[in-house]
Amino acid sequence: MENIYSYKDFSTSLGIKDVDGKKGIVTGYFSDFGTLDSDGDVIVKGAFTKTLSLNGVKSKNPRIKHLLNHSPTQPLGVLTELKEDEKGLYYESKIGNHNLGMDFIKMVESDLIKEHSIGYQVKKFNQVKSREDYNEGDVRRELTELKLWEGSSLTAWGANPNTPLTGLKGQFLNNEIEINKLVNQAEAIEEFCRNSKATDETIEQLLTYNKQLLKIITDSRSGLPTSSQEHSEGDEEKKDDQPIVQTMPSVVECPSCARFTHNTQTEKGYIKCHRDGCGVQFVYGSKLFIKI
Repeated sequence: MENIYSYKDFSTSLGIKDVDGKKGIVTGYFSDFGTLDSDGDVIVKGAFTKTLSLNGVKSKNPRIKHLLNHSPTQPLGVLTELKEDEKGLYYESKIGNHNLGMDFIKMVESDLIKEHSIGYQVKKFNQVKSREDYNEGDVRRELTELKLWEGSSLTAWGANPNTPLTGLKGQFLNNEIEINKLVNQAEAIEEFCRNSKATDETIEQLLTYNKQLLKIITDSRSGLPTSSQEHSEGDEEKKDDQPIVQTMPSVVECPSCARFTHNTQTEKGYIKCHRDGCGVQFVYGSKLFIKI
């Protein structure tokens, strides 16, 4: 038994099943069965049976929460249904009418939120292969009983706003198919920010995410490492012989007024046009903008 609180993310085709914006009801799957994850674990049907009977929606002591990014300070709504079916752990949630809840509904309707994650503790498992014998792609453990604390919906920028894209580093170098998926995601986020009536906080965080996403796209297409921190000491000697790649220039062209504006870099992840009569916000390298 592991007395450790853990997370598992799920980006399968299950995800969000349906959303009723008027009633504020979202349905989907927090987890699926039989899918091998990067840890070599597979969750089997029945793994949630005990925890649902003790603390599920229909139990005498319902304590399982629906959160945003595993944050206890960001509850999304009240779970009205939580059960296992043949596919996985199905849920229905009545989303609150607070700002976070309303923004969440908007992002789900715009197809920006597709992934879920669970906060859990392993109670029982079958050891299929030891760590020494385990190879990537093998089943290492079958998780047969889990203590479920919460199910989270994951926003585009991930659970940690400071490092939302660490999992993407180095994965897409010169892989145009995967890069195009990132481009589509970036364009969808830009479109959402431009047309949505979401709160300023949500828009700001999405713009921060998109800035980092555009950096990943640019570096992946050029074959560069996706982080300026990823270099050896010997690279310092080569700096004089190599051109400096400046990803955030001090002067940029505004996509709205087509005039050059100073990038003061005081904004969090986006650029504000400081020219008279403009004042839009945009991500460097993007043609879309938001009028404030």
